[in-house]
This record gives sequence, structure tokens and C-alpha cells, in this order.
Amino acid sequence: MKKPIFVLLCLTTGLGLARGAAFLEDYTNAGNGIGLVGSFIPDTPRIVVGEPVFLTFAVSNHAAQPFEFSHVRNEIFDITAANAAGLAVKSRYFGWVDANGFVVRETIRPGGTYARRIFLNERCQFEEPGDYQVTCRCDFGRFFNRSNALGRPIVTVFTLSVLPPNPRRMTEIIQAWGRVIQTNGALGEAAQALAEIDDLRTIPPLASLVAKDVRNYIAVQALARFTNAAAADGLLAVLRQGEDYLAGIASAGLRKSHQNDRAARMLLPELANSEPAARTRTARALGWTCSELAFAPLYSVLQTETGSVRYAAATAIGRLGDARSFEVLTNCLSDRDFALRLAAVNGLRALGRPLQAAWVKPMIVSGGENISTFYEAIDLLRIYGGDQAAPGLASCLRFDDPSVRHGYNFRLILALEYSPNGPKYFHNWHHDPNRDGTEAELAENRQILSDVRAWLSRQQQN
Repeated sequence: MKKPIFVLLCLTTGLGLARGAAFLEDYTNAGNGIGLVGSFIPDTPRIVVGEPVFLTFAVSNHAAQPFEFSHVRNEIFDITAANAAGLAVKSRYFGWVDANGFVVRETIRPGGTYARRIFLNERCQFEEPGDYQVTCRCDFGRFFNRSNALGRPIVTVFTLSVLPPNPRRMTEIIQAWGRVIQTNGALGEAAQALAEIDDLRTIPPLASLVAKDVRNYIAVQALARFTNAAAADGLLAVLRQGEDYLAGIASAGLRKSHQNDRAARMLLPELANSEPAARTRTARALGWTCSELAFAPLYSVLQTETGSVRYAAATAIGRLGDARSFEVLTNCLSDRDFALRLAAVNGLRALGRPLQAAWVKPMIVSGGENISTFYEAIDLLRIYGGDQAAPGLASCLRFDDPSVRHGYNFRLILALEYSPNGPKYFHNWHHDPNRDGTEAELAENRQILSDVRAWLSRQQQN
């Protein structure tokens, strides 16, 4: 097997791969009309212990016909390494468990090139100095065979030299990835690389990356592992703007580092912003700090603000986990504003209280009068109601309305279909918003409602 010559990435991704180049293998199959050349090309042949390194898998099509293949994330790649004694290195890659679940279909047009970057450290952990033989395979037909499948894997074997740890070299690496972030380069790769380095010096570039992309899961998780003020300051952007899952990671990092009170102090002045959207973000962020300092200001917002700012404060009060939160939120459940009630329910859930059907039933039975809360209330009860979900939803049905046209009962019958132990009638229920329905259809809907009523009666007796 030929060893690849290490070339600049731009030569493989920006230009076609020339047949006959020393670092490529030819995978021509005249019988299938396939003419591919390709290889795995590491960014460097030499690293120090702990240094992040990427590979580029590149393949070019020199045939007259397109080459097609399918994959789920990186499952078509198999990358292993062994030390000089032939012992395999450890891996933290979980294959299909790590996949996103979506089948991606690729087409390499005649004269075109397909390239994909792979983080080698994820596949192989080089924990000791030495020379390692790295074997990379790509099997296009591994799981999704195509009529023009190559029939054999593309294989590259190369030697990676791992030198002893070198603090000066690691400084250069951190600085280089920091420049990538500053210039808006490959932010995804920068996150993976910096997350690989457990070093306080990665905090500034990681914070800069998170400020640019608060949805970068790897960068947020890497920043949250540190316990100093600089990391906490970087996580504030996630509390303000990030999705709930990522804000939860940032919140856990702040609590672990005991920086949550400091974060709350930095956020509190922003509640005076003249823009309601900014105050909404701040109220939301204060909840994620889980700081007792935020309770009184958020309670004040709940009493004085309106609209989205007030709703954000209600949910945030629950996230604080304060002993006073339960009483405040349960008082909100009788408010005339159904959107506030929903926010309070989400706050109670964040507080760790099991969802009660009585909390959301008034919003469901209101039906079209409050359509914006109708659907969310149904989903909350279906997903989080546990044993109360199906009986609670069934009790909201209008048992005297077999209408084909109206969507109220239809939506509840659908929710029952996917509730734990709920009665299954969705596929038999007749619904068409454009017509009134036939007598036969109405009769079938009446029978379903009668059956569900009987089921509900049995549940209530048990």
C-alpha cells in the first residue's frame, strides 16, 4: 500500500484529484463504469501528545457517469491505529450511536470531487509518544448498496509520529485555532480541536466562538468544564441566546464553578433595557443562573411587566429552584392570561414538579378561543402528563360533537393516540375541514366518542 504524501488541504478540496498523483490510489472498475481516485490525507504526519489533528477524505470521479452513494454521518468510514507493538489504540467513536439518523445521498458528478473532514482524535486516542500505523477505510456500499457500488473499500495506510508533550507547541496550536475563530474560518473544527485540549488558555478562543455561535454544542460543553470567572463570562451568551438544552449545559457549568451569583449580578442591570425583547432574554437568562439573587427581581417583573417579558419571568422563577417559587407559580395558574399559565406550568416543570392535568385542562377546553395555547397545552399534557395524560385529554373531549369538519376533537383524538396507554381511535376518526361529513361518518365518530367516554369512566373508577 502506498503511503500518501501530505499535501495542503486546498489542493484536495479546491482542485480535482489528478489520476496518477503519488498520494492517491486508483479505484477504476471498467466493468461497472467506475473511475475513482481517492485517499485519506492527514493534515500533518507529526503531532505532539494531545494535539488535535484532522484528516481529509477526498475522492474524485474520472468516469463518464456519476458515482452515487449513501451514508449516515460517518458510518462508511472505519479508522483504526496501532502502536509499534501492534496494539490497537483506544477510540471514543460510537458509530451508529453517534449518527444523526438521517440518510444522506451523495452524487459525485463526472470530473467532480467529494471531500469530507474527519476528526482523527475522535477515532484514535494517541496517549503515548511513538509511531502509529493508521489504517483508514471507506466502504461506500457498507449499508446502502447502489447499482454502481465500487465493490471494494478505499484504503489508506500511513504512519503518524506522536512526539512527547510540548507546552510551546500547544501554545502555538491554541493560538492558531484562535485565529481561525477570529477570521470566521472552520468554526466547527475549531470547537472540536479546542475541546480536545484541557488547558485554561483555550477559554478566550472558546468564549469568542460561543459568542459567534451560541448553538455550537461542542464549544459550549468545552467552556462549561472550566470553573473560573472567564469561562463563566463566556457562558453568559448561551444563557441569553442559546437553546434550552445548551443553556442547561451552561447553567450546570456555572453552578459547578459557583459562578452563578456572579452571573446573576452581571445580568440584573439588563432588566432595565428599554427593549422588551432584551428584557425577555435577560429574564430567561436569570432563570438559568439558578441564583437566589434573581428571585426578587424576577418576581417584580412578573408583577409589573406584560407579554413575553412576564412569561419569561414565570418560567425563569421555576428554573431558579427557590423555595418560594412553587407558591408564586401556582398563583399564576388562575390568571386570565392563558399564555402566562403556560409559562407557569413550564416553570413548575423546571422546578421538578410533576405536571398535573388540572393545570392545563382550562387551556384545552377553551378551544378556538385561545388557539395559540390550545395546541401547546395538549402537547404538554401528552408528553409530560404521565399516567394523567390520557385520562386528562379524554376528559376534555366534547362528547356530543361528532363533527367531521371541526378540529377540536380531532386534535384530542390524535393526542390520545400517542399518549401512554391512551385509547387508539385516530385512524378511524373521520376529519375533513372542507366538508360536513356523511351520516355514516358522523355515526362512526359518535361511536368512537361513546367508546372513549366508557374508557374514561373505567379509568376514573380505578
